[in-house]
Amino acid sequence: MKKYFSFLLIALLFVVLTPNAFAQEERSADDWGLWTNIEGKTKLAKGFNMSVEAGYRMRDVFSASDRASAGLSFSYKNKNVLPWLKVDAGYLFIYKNNPAETAVKFNEDGSPKHKNVDEAYWGPRHRAFASASASIKLGRFNVSLRERYQFTYTSPATCNRTRYYYNPLSVVLPDLEEWYLIEDENEEDYSYMIDDKKAKIDHKLRSRVEVSYDIPKCKFEPFLSVEAFNEIDKQFALGKMRYTLGTDYKFNKHSKLSAYYRYQVSYNSKVVYDEETGGNIIGLEYSFDF
Repeated sequence: MKKYFSFLLIALLFVVLTPNAFAQEERSADDWGLWTNIEGKTKLAKGFNMSVEAGYRMRDVFSASDRASAGLSFSYKNKNVLPWLKVDAGYLFIYKNNPAETAVKFNEDGSPKHKNVDEAYWGPRHRAFASASASIKLGRFNVSLRERYQFTYTSPATCNRTRYYYNPLSVVLPDLEEWYLIEDENEEDYSYMIDDKKAKIDHKLRSRVEVSYDIPKCKFEPFLSVEAFNEIDKQFALGKMRYTLGTDYKFNKHSKLSAYYRYQVSYNSKVVYDEETGGNIIGLEYSFDF
């Protein structure tokens, strides 16, 4: 028992201290988002379970849809052999509302050439994952460590693009517009176009430590978790951290509601990490057995 506790304690310290171990820039994250999820679980055989889930998320201070998702997963836990270990694997379909994006292009001498303004667009993603979770009870505390490999394929998509051209005369003539449009369809550099978004693939390792407390004679069970996202295809660079504080409310043995506050931040200013909501997140999750 002591060796398991020592292992989990070391893992917790590693996850908490990870952000300070990388010389990466923390991206600003001031948004507020809402994440909701519903999950149903059923027993297929002894120790073998199946889960189905559906989720919906909002961003931009609860004003815009961020994504909708649906998934299927399977888990296995043997109460006689390694009862503290659970393994699972699954698939998640994500329909993502990618936010609008502006990118400025420069000439070789460093002067602005034009800027592309892409409208928000929806596109599908396919995600597969496999996890191993170890847990241990310490009195009324439950400490768990989950290691998850996550593979995501972002399908090709298209979006509307507007191209604005830089006017160098605006530097000496302030009354002139700095950026202008070419609205003649016959012009080669016509400003309105359709942009093709290429397919993307990424691999991540998610390391999460969670501590929960079973309050005597109470349906509430508070929890605290820390999760690190490492980008496998980028030499395990730290991409993102999640810090979560919440509570479960158990209606009975077969259903519960989880509510939490989550702070999420990325550590690479050159990459929009998964285009997810950054900053403050309010979450609600309902799970039940069927």
